[in-house]
This record gives sequence, structure tokens and C-alpha cells, in this order.
Amino acid sequence: MSDTQNLDNYWINYLKENDVIETEDEVSKSIRTDREKVIFLLNSVLSVFTSAVADENNYRGGEIPCFLKPFGSYGLGGYIRNADIDVVLICSQLIKRRDFFRFFPDTLRQLATIREIETIKNANVPIIKCVVDNISVDISFVRLRENHCDKNMDLLDDRYLKDIHETCRASLDGPRVNSFTKKQIRERHVYIFQRSLQCIKHWATRRQIYNKPIGYLNGSAWTLLLLKTYMDMRDTPNLSITLLTCTFFNKWRDWAWPAPVLLTGEIPGGEHGRRIELRHLPEFQDAVMPIVTPCYPVSSAAPNVTKSTLKIMTREFERAAVILDDASTEPKETLKKLFNNIEYFKKYQNFMTIITSSTLQSSHETWQRKMPNVIPQFLQMLEKSPDLRCIQPVTKPKLESHNYRTNEERKALEMGMSVAEAKQLDLNGQLNPGMVYLSFFFIGIQVESSCRFLNLSEQVDSFEKLLHSRRTKYDDDVRWHVTAFSRKKVKDIIFCNNRKHMAL
Repeated sequence: MSDTQNLDNYWINYLKENDVIETEDEVSKSIRTDREKVIFLLNSVLSVFTSAVADENNYRGGEIPCFLKPFGSYGLGGYIRNADIDVVLICSQLIKRRDFFRFFPDTLRQLATIREIETIKNANVPIIKCVVDNISVDISFVRLRENHCDKNMDLLDDRYLKDIHETCRASLDGPRVNSFTKKQIRERHVYIFQRSLQCIKHWATRRQIYNKPIGYLNGSAWTLLLLKTYMDMRDTPNLSITLLTCTFFNKWRDWAWPAPVLLTGEIPGGEHGRRIELRHLPEFQDAVMPIVTPCYPVSSAAPNVTKSTLKIMTREFERAAVILDDASTEPKETLKKLFNNIEYFKKYQNFMTIITSSTLQSSHETWQRKMPNVIPQFLQMLEKSPDLRCIQPVTKPKLESHNYRTNEERKALEMGMSVAEAKQLDLNGQLNPGMVYLSFFFIGIQVESSCRFLNLSEQVDSFEKLLHSRRTKYDDDVRWHVTAFSRKKVKDIIFCNNRKHMAL
């Protein structure tokens, strides 16, 4: 695909034929797309929400100003099918955060089409999660220090950050970056940027390097890398999807990390206009892949990347660039190869496996969220071993649940044994029936050819101590087992028919 002209239709047709994006027929079936219906539905409950807040606080001053602002891939028009929708509820100072978490979920529960409502308060950006017509939605909250706010306000105006709570600043970062991104893209290039973004997100998903907590990048970081690529070439005549996407892969395979990625001439200094140096910001001091968000206050878009996950992503950039530079292959075959799904079981013979077990479903769900955030620290521990050549965390866990009869059977399941193996240990055990919930996180490892005996006991011990330090009074039922499994053992865990809830 070295000839970059007149090839854009191949990219677009691939996205449509493989259900990555909606077709024109799907969009034209109704006045609103499915995602537009979701936003319309959420907007329809705002008056009910603000009325509940007004009644609670005895406010009689008329309608309370607030509005919903989509951002992220949906806000840019570069989303892929089944992607979540990110929305922020921006409110005047009349609505407090406790009002949001108290009344907004109850308001959503009044609608039959909204289900799986969950509040996540203990996060850098607290959210309410829900599912609307099978589309997942994350709703964050911002309380401005203003009595009024409206949809036309310029979120890039730093004065709106003045005196607001630190959590609100963090929640406002995504929408501000979204506004910044839109301002950089020339009108004639919007369609090209959107389709290119969809191609890159689909590629990252298929190659399983789309996961921020576990050490790769999320949609925001991929968007910033594409935006940097675009800004460096937006004056190029006849810009196309093919040219932008091919340049993207070539640019980032050759980037001299840890040189920072900056989208502004200098780091935004914010309301006081002072100059900020990156080396003075704690989160960038040891950053492996420093991608700097473009709005004040700046943050790292890739905080969990380690040396090993950067190595994996760089290899993927290289692989993509080589495939696209091969002019001897038909475009359809080129794209098929580019988007080919990675097969871990051909690449790795051994896997470090983290098994989290619990007897309460609430603990199981909590550690599904918590474990990806601590895996990068385990990767850093493993990286200290000179005997490991390659370390690659698998982005999706395998989830299971099983009934057990005895403690012996439960313990066997918690160590990764199959149901049949566990039942063999059940014969003489003391009856104590229950349900055990399991999650398996896998990390593929390649050992140096010179290594005769691999010993990772020190790293495993350190990681288990870290896990125990993250335990709270609410998850006393949680246990961990960290061990090495062969390729065959991992395949048996993932594909064995007598296991439930296969998710990988």
C-alpha cells in the first residue's frame, strides 16, 4: 500500500464489512442513531434529577442549570461498534457531588431501558456506569463555581477551573482535551481523522494493546498519538486516510522514547501563566511513554506503560508499518493481515498466571477492576529478571464461577485445577458447600535461550505482598495464587467445556 492515493475506500469498506462501524443503511433507518438515542434519553431525565435536587435543598429559584456533554471517541465521531459512551454532567454550583451520586442513579432507575446501574466513587474520575439499550455509558460529574452554565460555553477557558474541586478538574480533563482536539482538525479533514481513528482503534483492539490500566493505551492516548501525527502533516496536499494511517505507524515505530509527545509549543501553565517543566511533574519523572495531555493541568495519557508493554507496542508499530509498506500485496489482503487477531498460544509457551478467588460476587467484581491497575507493578518486578526476553500481559481475564462441596475442592479450584481434578480431592473432604468466583489474568513470557532454570519466586513473593497490602475490610474472602502455567494448561483453562463464563 505504498501508493497512498485512491485507497481510502478499502479502509472504509473493511470497517463496514467487518462490523467495526455502522453502515449508511443502519444510520438512515431512523432519524437518530442508537448513540444519539442514548444521549436524548439521558437528557430527558435531567429535569427530574434537578427537581429532586431542588426539593432536597429547598431551592425555589427556578430551573437549576446543568447539561450533558459527550466526549471521548463518541464526542469526536471516531468510535467503533460496541464502544462505551463517555458523558460528563456539567452543573452549576447549586448541585453538589453528593446530589449527583444520590439522585442521579435513582432517576436512571425509573427508565426501563436503563439497567446495570453502578456507582464508582473511589476513582480519580468518579463515575456512574449504566447500560442503555445495550450500550455502556460512563457518566462523570463536574461542579463549576458558577451559577450558570450552558452547552455553548468554551470548556477550554481556564477560568472555569478556578476554585473547583480537584476531582472536578480531573473529570473536566477529558471534555477539555476533546474540545482541543476538535479545534486542531480542519473541517475538510474531519472525516479523514474520524475514519483513521477508527482504523487505529480497531487495530489496537485486534492486536490486544488497547487497555490503559494493564499497561497499554486507551482511546484517549491513541487519539492523541493520531492527533500529533495529523498536526505534523495537516498542510500536506491531498491528505487521505491511507496517508495519515501509514504515517502514524511509521512515526511511532521510530519515536525516541522516552522523548515526550507534546501537542502544544510548551506545557500549558494554567491560570497563573507560569512556565512548567515536565521533569518537575512527579508522574513524568520515570515515565516510559510520556504522552502529555494538551490542557492545563497536564497529565500523563499513558501512566501505566512499562518497558515490556512499550516494547510490545513498538513491535506492533513496526509490524503494521512493514505490512502497509508492502506494495506487492493486494489492498484487501494487506488490511486483512494488518487487522489479524494476535494468537497468544502460538507466541508463548509459558504464562505467569494470577488467580484471584472470592466467595462473594461483590469482591469478585471489585477485583476485576482493581487487578489490572496492579499488574503493571508486577510487570516491573518481572522486568528485573535477566532471564526474561519478552513479557506480554493479556488484556482480558478469564472469568469463572463454580459450586464446590468441600474446602478441599474450593482450594483446588483456587489453584487453577479443573473441575474434574478438584472433585478428586473432594472425596474425603469435610462438607462445606458454596460458590467460588475466579478470575485468571495471564502474562505471556519468553525465556532467554541461555536460561537453564527460571526462578521468579522473589518477584512472585513481592507481588503477593503488594496484593495483600491492597486488601480492605470488605474483601476478606479474597485469595490469590500466582504461578507459572504452560501453554497447554492455559488453553485448557480458557477452552475447557466444563468451565463457566469464558471471557477471553
